[in-house]
Amino acid sequence: MRGRHTRTRNHPRRSIPVQASGRRQHGRHRRSRRPFHAAVVLLIALAAGVLAAGGASAATEPARAACTDLDIPVASGLVAARMHASLCLPSSPAADIPLQVLVSGGTYNHTYWSGLGLPAYSYTARATSAGFATLAVDRIGTGASSHPLSTLVTASMQADALHQVITRARSGGLTGQKHARVALAGHSLGSMAAVIAAARHPADVDALILTGYSHRIAPAELLTSLASMYPAALEGRPLDPGYLTTRPGVRGSLFHATGEVDPAMLAADEATKDVASATELPGVLVGLSRDTSRRITAPVLEANGEKDSWACTAVDCTSADSLRAAEQGYFTAPLTTYVQPHTGHSLALARDGGAFTDFASGWLHHVLAETARSRA
Repeated sequence: MRGRHTRTRNHPRRSIPVQASGRRQHGRHRRSRRPFHAAVVLLIALAAGVLAAGGASAATEPARAACTDLDIPVASGLVAARMHASLCLPSSPAADIPLQVLVSGGTYNHTYWSGLGLPAYSYTARATSAGFATLAVDRIGTGASSHPLSTLVTASMQADALHQVITRARSGGLTGQKHARVALAGHSLGSMAAVIAAARHPADVDALILTGYSHRIAPAELLTSLASMYPAALEGRPLDPGYLTTRPGVRGSLFHATGEVDPAMLAADEATKDVASATELPGVLVGLSRDTSRRITAPVLEANGEKDSWACTAVDCTSADSLRAAEQGYFTAPLTTYVQPHTGHSLALARDGGAFTDFASGWLHHVLAETARSRA
């Protein structure tokens, strides 16, 4: 089913050398209510990474892209780390390839964007088929990235790392090819890191895609989500107790629409689950703040599943128009909204998630072309 929208493998690995560090609708801005009072917002911060998890129609498998694993040195404060990423290129790359930097949510890693090993659900495959390069990163503390002491992993660190990665991409420091057009896309906790990065460094991004994200969260859902987490060390992972993962068997209700998810995807989701640092979560207060998101200058696409229990419990996601009405007041940049029917929090892993991916590709081509014309 098409979404509703409204507009205003075996990879080679490279280590990067260290260097210094629908329908469209337009409307007026509406003022939205501010987030909950401080106590409730703290709950939001603590639970934000819990639902960071989150397409393609499972009936059709997109062409696989040529991908390379990269290990990119980053630093934040006193912490020097390595951010792992998978760089995928179109089969016929152009001289100036637009790049999408992809940031997964909590308890997911970069494989979220490649369908958790199920190629028919790969966002990266559909995006590269549409002419984009993709760089799907493991947030610090997840996947193949560095795992420092969990208390050192913060939302601010993730935003710093994204800024450094994008700076390298623009200058040619990743592969030797410069990327003049860069979009930043996030999912849930990854969306919040993307918001912080785009607000701190507006010149970094030409477009911003936020999925599994809204500014108002239902407190009851936060409590449910918190109860679904426990230390990953209890599953035998060699990590300190501050690294959390989901309890066995809860990902279906947290991240997917009941009765709508492919059983093979649900099994893959459980088998590949990752972690999030408990001390990273309070920093998402900044990612949910109106003051932060209103500093973003790049066009924004906010996309959610209609049945997202995280982003759409306190926000009306029955249509793209209703989502836009709730969210427009949090942005000064042009906002486009998209709602995927019968879909939960992990939008890219839904049966019809490919409809969202295709819409996002079309939207990106449009806004990047407009940006290029404005700079000419």
